[in-house]
Amino acid sequence: MKSKYLLASVFVLACLLTGCVTVFVPVDTPTPAPTAIIVATLPPPTPTPVASPTQFQFAQTCSADPLAEVCSRPSVGILNKSCIKKVPYVFLGLTSGSTFEVLSPGMTCKDEKVHGGVQQFSCTGQQLYSYEVKVCDTACSALQLETDTGQCPHGYGYSAAADCCWPTSVLETGCVIYKVDIGACP
Repeated sequence: MKSKYLLASVFVLACLLTGCVTVFVPVDTPTPAPTAIIVATLPPPTPTPVASPTQFQFAQTCSADPLAEVCSRPSVGILNKSCIKKVPYVFLGLTSGSTFEVLSPGMTCKDEKVHGGVQQFSCTGQQLYSYEVKVCDTACSALQLETDTGQCPHGYGYSAAADCCWPTSVLETGCVIYKVDIGACP
């Protein structure tokens, strides 16, 4: 009976030891295979066709003003100043055949026709005030430089007669700006 008791004690002790004591043994566990993620892809970009740069040649630059021989600066000047019924008037004389344009508001002018080979204008405005007029040689108006033709760089105009480019200015060739001083009436 003692042997049964001993055998039962060893069994109980073995059960207790195996249940309470954990033995750590490294175990190779297989790594799970990676999960494939499907991503939608865009087609490769197609290159945008770019126009090849074209070499555009401008016309040559003129060596001299192409309009200088044909155009002349018109002459303009005061012929007389007077007062009519306390209204001041200035009488202007300019080269016959010239164009005349009032640039300043407030002054009015009347064409008095050609007298003695001089084109005359009578002008009036506010007393003791200055105004501007533009006078141009009509021979030049048909010969102006052509702009925005693509034949000349920016700031230049094309002369078809001379086949070249010439700098453009704010004031056209053959034109003058004249300051008109209106006097005062007593």
